[in-house]
Amino acid sequence: MLISLCFGIGPVLYSLDHEDPRFTSIAFCKACTYIIQSSFMISRWLIVGACIDRYTSTSASANLRRFAKVPVAYRTIIIITLLWLIIPIHIIIFYEIQSNVCAIFTNRVAAFYHSIYTIIMGGFLPILIMTACAIGIQHNLTLKRQRRQQQQNGPISDMQRMRNEHHQRLRDQHALSILFIQIAVYIVVTTPQVTSLLYAAVVRNIPNKSSDRLAIERFVSYLAELLVYLFPVSSFYIYSLVSRTYRMELVKFLRKIRFLNTGQDRVRVVPQLNVISPS
Repeated sequence: MLISLCFGIGPVLYSLDHEDPRFTSIAFCKACTYIIQSSFMISRWLIVGACIDRYTSTSASANLRRFAKVPVAYRTIIIITLLWLIIPIHIIIFYEIQSNVCAIFTNRVAAFYHSIYTIIMGGFLPILIMTACAIGIQHNLTLKRQRRQQQQNGPISDMQRMRNEHHQRLRDQHALSILFIQIAVYIVVTTPQVTSLLYAAVVRNIPNKSSDRLAIERFVSYLAELLVYLFPVSSFYIYSLVSRTYRMELVKFLRKIRFLNTGQDRVRVVPQLNVISPS
């Protein structure tokens, strides 16, 4: 997400008082677009992988829970990264500059493929998988609470049982709230770009567009692309606003850092007694 922000917003800020290198250098046009596409897809599918990991870790099936392990997560991260470094390679081949626009112009098949694969792999499919995982996690947690209630029908007191159930319910609600809000924000910031790409794929072959229509299409596409950059910077605010547990852990972490810093800077002064020898 940091990489996509730097290469996505950086040239825009640089072009405020300089010539935009994306529209003057074909090498920068291809490299910048490829890096943005790859980093965005990697970050999106890593979140999808995290949602699948959360679902498998809460499953009652021992076979599914075997996938919720650190070695599996490492392999998944490597596979996702390698795939999304390879899949957008067509950007380096077919992207070009025309009329101060960096895009695919001459090869209509490549342009159509780019629009469709971005819509499916960057929009519909991640949203579908994350939503399905969220519903599955909610179902798994409900079953887990029911099993826990049945197991606690022993010598434990009613007050202690209610306290345990309340504590567990709060933890489940915090986890689900973060996940659902994260999915909702992803849908809100991604839908305009998906709609813009779908529209561009449909009207790509319409000839003789007026200058006003071209200007409106470029402006809407620019706003939709700019809106996507809200998602990489929203995670901290989502977690802070939604989860009380996250806020408490954040405060503990900041206090720990402050304590360590003050502990390093503190110099202990040991008083010494001045002994006056008798004359």
